[in-house]
Amino acid sequence: MSLIKKVFLYIDTSLKLGLLNVLYITWYRASLKTGVRRLFFPQMGFHIRGDFYDKGYVKPTLPDEWKNNILNESKEIIAGKLRYYAFHWKEAGSPPDWFLNPFNGKKYPDTTSHWTKLTAFDPIAGDIKNIWEASRFEWVVTLARAYAVSSDRVYLETINTWLNDWTDKNPLNTGPNWKCGQEASIRVFNVLHAALILEQENYPSTALTEFIYLHLERISSNIRYAIAQDNNHGTSEVAGLFIGGTWLSHYGTSERQRIRGFNLSVKGRKWLENRIAYLIEQDGSFAQHSVTYHRVLLDTLIFTEFWRQKLNEPPFSDDFYRKARAAIEWLSLMIDPVSGDAPNLGPNDGALLLNTHQCDYRDFRPTIQTASVLFNNAKLFGDGQWDEPLFWFNLKNTSYKTNGIVKKSKVLPGGYVIMKGKESWGMLRYPMFRFRPKHNDVFHFDLWYKGNNILRDSGSYSYNVDVKELNGYFGSVKAHNTVSFDDHEQMPAISRFLKGHWIRPDSIGQTEQLEGVGIKWSGKYTDYKGNKHRRTIILNEDTWIIEDILSGDYRKANVTWRLIPGDYKIDRNRIFGSWGNIDILPDECELTLKEGFESPYYWHKRKIPVLTVSCNTIQKIITRINFT
Repeated sequence: MSLIKKVFLYIDTSLKLGLLNVLYITWYRASLKTGVRRLFFPQMGFHIRGDFYDKGYVKPTLPDEWKNNILNESKEIIAGKLRYYAFHWKEAGSPPDWFLNPFNGKKYPDTTSHWTKLTAFDPIAGDIKNIWEASRFEWVVTLARAYAVSSDRVYLETINTWLNDWTDKNPLNTGPNWKCGQEASIRVFNVLHAALILEQENYPSTALTEFIYLHLERISSNIRYAIAQDNNHGTSEVAGLFIGGTWLSHYGTSERQRIRGFNLSVKGRKWLENRIAYLIEQDGSFAQHSVTYHRVLLDTLIFTEFWRQKLNEPPFSDDFYRKARAAIEWLSLMIDPVSGDAPNLGPNDGALLLNTHQCDYRDFRPTIQTASVLFNNAKLFGDGQWDEPLFWFNLKNTSYKTNGIVKKSKVLPGGYVIMKGKESWGMLRYPMFRFRPKHNDVFHFDLWYKGNNILRDSGSYSYNVDVKELNGYFGSVKAHNTVSFDDHEQMPAISRFLKGHWIRPDSIGQTEQLEGVGIKWSGKYTDYKGNKHRRTIILNEDTWIIEDILSGDYRKANVTWRLIPGDYKIDRNRIFGSWGNIDILPDECELTLKEGFESPYYWHKRKIPVLTVSCNTIQKIITRINFT
């Protein structure tokens, strides 16, 4: 790319990001390099030592299955193992080594410098999220639940011992675990949730209030950076200020904490209203095009609304609640009603903030159920293990009506199409980028049948991949069920987390009811090289026809279909699987079946079969999917 084209690309992308955001980020990075930023964050140790939690509550009654699961998981933790990204059990130590990356066995090399001097992409330690995960304190909540159901003091003693070890090894603003304000907010969510579980939220220890107070100072002093990201960093960090600040204003153990807490709660409320109004579309779509990031948003709203009610604070605005309910509906439309799973849409960083349940990470029902109870005073599912968060929020014993989820064919203005068949359903991603896109997934099509994800998305694997052949793979066009022209990306990468030439649609239709045929949808876009792609989907009961019409100055085009694992056989223009078959027209297309990757959980990848339809000069490809 020529220098002039690069300049115009940066200018165009900067305008889309917002000039104020770009200017602030520029100033922020300059303040890091010059050392100015460090002046706002003094390094100091924690003043208060001692137990964070003590006994003094009524032992709850849980179903035996829930109780046994909690105790089994807690025994693993006591033995020095932690669960990373709600999936991987790794040796971490007791207390854990707070600077260990258990995926490669290496430690972050600098644990005593100010966080402003440290990099998030250290070549020795690898993915910094692997360092941060133990310090998110999911284990605090798990051990609190174990103590609550068993009264075994070993769980409480472990919590207190490990938290004191953490404060010894992680002085304020020192080391990698202070580098991210969102990580500090998640710690606030979890230590307060543990206090609620242990019924000590109304009479906290001085150690707990000091811990939260210092975390809020770290978050508050850098809140503008979080806001400028226009993503869940802003929502979670301002929620941390509101929740922690409001709680301190009620229960701080010093007048300084109570006054400061009140001021931070006001600041948090103001910015939370701002973020929800700006980042959530009218249809409930979120600024980050991702189902797991959308869950992070809803989990954040769950904690926020719960503590607002618990502390008897005034309600948020009507628009806040309208947007929250729309966000709940969006995720309920995205999940598979049989499995509770959802398309692996967009970035997937393994976050699971609402962790008081034993459902799989890929099951979105706990979040949707809890959010629906808090914001709609109704359930969307019948009784199940996804109800456990309601128990720990003391919401379980109230009778709620069950509305149920009705999946329907619908075009969501935020960039999604849902099409519902008899026993199957599909989701298509179309380009509607008010905020920065992360994946080259324009016109990606996800297909589900009887709870099984037949055509699937890629996930993320890691934001700092240490395997060269995987670098850039999971966010690339070839990792999605769409068309690629000449093997180039739909939108070129400017940096690790930023793409240029954001695609705009030429046309996006509505779902049409066709007499005697079924449902039809069609849309079209043009990429930055001038290549055009029109995708039309026709659904008749459970037979799907995808028509791709291509034009432009390209030499080769591929249509990619990422398949559910299984045994497949290709016979000329047809591929057979145990679930059904796929027919490709015209016959001149070349079909190849190779191995690709998917990552349903962060830092977990597995091979899947990928069908590639190569068509070169052919301008119309029809894919017909039949279930048996």
